[in-house]
Amino acid sequence: MLTLIKSTTPKALFVAILLFYSSNAFTQNDVMYIMNSGFVEQVINVSSDIDSLVFIHPDESNFNNGLYLMKDGQLLSSYLFEAEVDSIVFNAPLPTAARAKNMLNGIYWMLNVAQFIADNNFFFVYELASDDRIGCGGMNDRGALAIGQLMRSDENMLISNWNALYKGVYRTNALLSIIDEIPDFESEEHKNQIKGEALFMRAFILSQLTALHGEIPLPTTDRFEPLPAASINDIYGRIASDLKNAIEIMPHQNYAAVENGHATRWAAQALMARIFLFYTGLYEATELPSASDGSISKSQVIAWLEDCVAHSGHQLASDYHELWAYTNSFTINDYQYIQDYMNETGKQLSYVSDFYNRNPESVFAMRFYKDAYWDDRWARSNRLAHFFGLRGQQGPGITFPFARGWGQGQSVSPKMVEDWISHNQEDPRLWASVLDIQKEIPNYIRGQWDLVFETIYSQKKCIGIVALNGYYPAGHIRYANNYSVLMYGNMDNSQNSTMTDLVLIRYADVLLMLSELKEDATYMNQVRARANLEPVDYSLENLQLERRYELAFEGVRWNDMRRWGMQYAKEALETQEGIPVFNFGYERIYRSVHPNGFSGRYEATNGFFAIPLDAIEKSEGLLKQVPGWDSSDTYYNFNEY
Repeated sequence: MLTLIKSTTPKALFVAILLFYSSNAFTQNDVMYIMNSGFVEQVINVSSDIDSLVFIHPDESNFNNGLYLMKDGQLLSSYLFEAEVDSIVFNAPLPTAARAKNMLNGIYWMLNVAQFIADNNFFFVYELASDDRIGCGGMNDRGALAIGQLMRSDENMLISNWNALYKGVYRTNALLSIIDEIPDFESEEHKNQIKGEALFMRAFILSQLTALHGEIPLPTTDRFEPLPAASINDIYGRIASDLKNAIEIMPHQNYAAVENGHATRWAAQALMARIFLFYTGLYEATELPSASDGSISKSQVIAWLEDCVAHSGHQLASDYHELWAYTNSFTINDYQYIQDYMNETGKQLSYVSDFYNRNPESVFAMRFYKDAYWDDRWARSNRLAHFFGLRGQQGPGITFPFARGWGQGQSVSPKMVEDWISHNQEDPRLWASVLDIQKEIPNYIRGQWDLVFETIYSQKKCIGIVALNGYYPAGHIRYANNYSVLMYGNMDNSQNSTMTDLVLIRYADVLLMLSELKEDATYMNQVRARANLEPVDYSLENLQLERRYELAFEGVRWNDMRRWGMQYAKEALETQEGIPVFNFGYERIYRSVHPNGFSGRYEATNGFFAIPLDAIEKSEGLLKQVPGWDSSDTYYNFNEY
């Protein structure tokens, strides 16, 4: 097999790659398979004899994502790539274990791509739509501002998330279609691990799409075809069936035996519980439909979570603060808040993920990598952390240990903080999670880059963390834009250097879900004990409070609100009315701009967001818009009230 590998150097520095063979090296009727991560992205039939392939147009100097077929120095034909490309092969790719592994990595990669444009991402929506965060940003950051109002910025809001996640579904379908034909797996257990991960990923991706948009298409092939929306029961039936299959076939082994960032049997059990609770709550059901088994019962879900607790190897970190990157070894000694906490408690803290250590609470996470760049590799970095970063060009000497960023969604609701203080002001998780800007960053300047709906609080979990990096000759402190610069040799750039994992399912959540399902405070009190809090009796209200505070700013609150009922969600959203904010640095109040208010918008949409218009048009009229999004008053425009 002849393979041409594309260079990974930045596009601006891309050098033409030529393969010269003898005359007629590539002949008419040859077939080229354009590949990415083991997937066939495009098939090109060679229409005439050629002697070279060129990746830069012969009359231009810049790479433009195309392929040019040459003969004797003359351009015969050209093709624009329809997707990112990492190789070209001239024989049909075979189903091999190595290719399956590459394909699996390509499926996980689509989660990274889905947060490339972070204000389109599902996690971003979950955070800003909830009552714990305010949809803030620059006056022209209409996506962030609109999400916080349960409105939309434009007809294609969330399109990049939609496209990336559906590409993940198509890729998963492609892998599952060949996996049983692969002859060279090391063992049946190896095959089942990869197959189980693929099933988990399809379930995870579909669960995000349906949580965002409700009824969605349910593709069964590896290529786009116009489809109508499937029913809610069919969608959740597929999700539950995939997860049950994954649970049954994936190896029963300690989580640490599986590559970091990859799904395990335990992750599938935890996701099943999360989806069971969401579906049965939002749709007022007692069981979760399953395409393969009819339904999944509460008792089954409880048994799976008990298995996870007993055998996964996951455990709670010894101290809540150690879960967050500001306790990394290059920052902790200079962060006064943590120094004060350690002095008060006599504890010596250490970040659970220092130097690639495995976080014992990370059941499933999106991983990030060094050397992100200003091209498709930008998705290697945690873009969400940059979007949530403190807005403006205020340097790390002012914002330390927190990084600057776009400030989209940086604002935490003061009402949320007031609620937390009123329930337990001694809860150490409060200031481990919430950044009191005035107290911790006294020189911070409000209103940077036309920031609107800014509050006096931000969050400490999903945000870049900087570190001291010596001194300049004049004695001024020098900072690295992110601790990963010092820990991993990453590039020093405020926009690309955050490598901190985004934990999407945490072990504390497993314990809290088990308490909720069993209506037993035992597991909830294990979580509270880690925070040195007294045990409480089980009640739904106590469970709701514990989830809100333990899992604050981790993408969980929004869908919890929704599954606990229409009235609960509406009342929570209405607490945003009248919150004190700053627009351009001046005091204002926050309120709904829609005539029906926050609760009216929620009632009209049931918490679902509009399907992007491009997706509807590509369906050739088969896909219909989500209820509550068919009028002009759903479009957001900033005004000062």
